[in-house]
Amino acid sequence: MTHRLAFRTRLTLAYTAMVAIAVILLGTIAFLTVRVALVSAFETRLDTTVRTIRSIVDIHHGKLEDLQGDDLVQFQALFGQGLNGAVLRRDDSLMTSNLAAPPGALLAQLVDSVRPNGVVHVDRDGTSYVLMPIVENGARFGTILTWGSRGAYEDAERITLMALGTAGVVVIAAGAAAAGTLTRRMLRPVTELSAMMSEIEATDLGERLVWKGPDDELGRLCSTFDRLLDRLETAFQRERRFIADASHELRTPLSVLRAEVELALMQDRTPEAYRSALQRLQRETQRLETLAESLILTTREDARPLAAGPVPAGEVAACATAHMQPLAASRGIGLTFAGAPAVSIEADADMLERAIVALIDNALRFAREDVSVAVTSDETQAVIAVRDDGPGFSPDALRDATSRFWRDDPARSGAGTGLGLAIARSIAERHHGSLALRNASGGLGAVVVITVPIAKSGVIA
Repeated sequence: MTHRLAFRTRLTLAYTAMVAIAVILLGTIAFLTVRVALVSAFETRLDTTVRTIRSIVDIHHGKLEDLQGDDLVQFQALFGQGLNGAVLRRDDSLMTSNLAAPPGALLAQLVDSVRPNGVVHVDRDGTSYVLMPIVENGARFGTILTWGSRGAYEDAERITLMALGTAGVVVIAAGAAAAGTLTRRMLRPVTELSAMMSEIEATDLGERLVWKGPDDELGRLCSTFDRLLDRLETAFQRERRFIADASHELRTPLSVLRAEVELALMQDRTPEAYRSALQRLQRETQRLETLAESLILTTREDARPLAAGPVPAGEVAACATAHMQPLAASRGIGLTFAGAPAVSIEADADMLERAIVALIDNALRFAREDVSVAVTSDETQAVIAVRDDGPGFSPDALRDATSRFWRDDPARSGAGTGLGLAIARSIAERHHGSLALRNASGGLGAVVVITVPIAKSGVIA
């Protein structure tokens, strides 16, 4: 049932339970300590009284001498506050006692349990008795007895128990109140944090908690939450841009398709006119198909986990170049590869190869005669460069060409979807690398460079 209670209530109960356990343990220890002390003090008093009586009892001419004068006064002064005593002769007759009518028969009966030497403790009917034989030269001349009711220290035990119980209840009650107050104060920042979080909606991720308190657990939680919001906001913005761009790119071919169909249905036409309309519909359909495949590839690359491992950068680039050779040959463009030593990079080989293929495909669209792929390296990274001899990048392209669906002026845009460079950049960044655009020296041609960190193993033998 406790899991149904509010966290604040459970925390208060936990604090109260700890206080109660501590109070009970301390109270129990205190009570046992007091009880042992009372019993020990009571028995010590009986023992001390017996030994004191023995010091004032004398033996003359083989018998006990009656107490007189100062000895009798000292004997009577030993008793009081529930403590009594008596001295019995050898024949168990009473020699002296502080009581006018001591229980002679009971005392005589107890004397039978006395050992020849030593003190004997006997408990009977709520009374403790201490007996000591009077022995001289191996002969027993009598017995000293002291006794007292255990009720004296038992009353003290009850008073102590009541005092400890009352104090314990008060302390537990005060602890529960303090626990409630402490819990509210401790959870106040959490409550404020929860209120701040509830004000942040999915449609407005621009707000931040901006914790102004100390750099403690809550402060670090707020900082972590703010960083999470930063990532979520970036992801939401990227997805919104993607959806908006995709909608815009899909709208144009769909509009063209609808217009062609409507024109074809408006009036009867010759077979040549229908054929021409169908050819235009075929081109737009192919464009839609290409765009859909690019969108699927983009989504797949963003969602697919990265299966990274040590791979040779030159081998990956060579495979991508070989894959694009037939396309380059069909367009009459030379495609060459220049590899570096077998530099090892930490990468997903298939994903990185698709990025290089996208760069080569983009270069083939604008190259005049040649496209080259080169792999170099330095101490920290491998550099994969794809160069063409086309018109080069415009200033706008250098700034925005890696954005999704971005296309330059007709001299540079061609018939692409505007996703190739964006996909390549995304793959490079997932490998903790980067993608950069620049124009070739001399102003003829474009160069797209992917840099990927070298793996710890360095160069593959």
